Amino acid sequence: MSPSDNILWGNIIKVHGVKGEVMVQVFSDDLSDYKTLESVFVEIKQKQIPFFLSSFNFATQKRCILSFDDITGIEQAKTLVGCDIYIPVSQMAEADEGRMTYQSIVGFDVIDSVQGKLGTISDFFQKTGQDLLMMDYKDAEVLIPVTEEIIRSVDSEKKEVYTTLPDGLVEIYLNENSAEEPEQDEN
Repeated sequence: MSPSDNILWGNIIKVHGVKGEVMVQVFSDDLSDYKTLESVFVEIKQKQIPFFLSSFNFATQKRCILSFDDITGIEQAKTLVGCDIYIPVSQMAEADEGRMTYQSIVGFDVIDSVQGKLGTISDFFQKTGQDLLMMDYKDAEVLIPVTEEIIRSVDSEKKEVYTTLPDGLVEIYLNENSAEEPEQDEN
């Protein structure tokens, strides 16, 4: 199974207890569909490593506590904090199948309500703070906050993300990029 067969499912946010359990922020609306997971993939140094689960417990609606077979102590568990967790697309719950994921819109064009077609989504950052999409635009990487006010809709058939970007957002990144370029000597 290749990493492209997996989908981002959650992020390890902290150690739980002293036996090596971890608290996971899950990017799903219904954790009960995942109670039968036997394994997950933890991204360590940009590689997805399989981990077998010895327990799965609910903490809140969007958080669970996982215990891995090979992680038996708090020090081992600490090394996993901040790591993303992936599951095979085939194990994605039916309730989540229609849900658009950030991973699935990489490569989509960004169409702004004022500026028109801008660029292409090249990456995403989904952590416990503000989710961000990265757009490649005129040799610059522009970070777009994911909010209802900014991301208006997504058309998966046309592969387009419709936005209403705040005034000046794109220009900040263009000005930042031009400030980094060395000045040419006229001699």
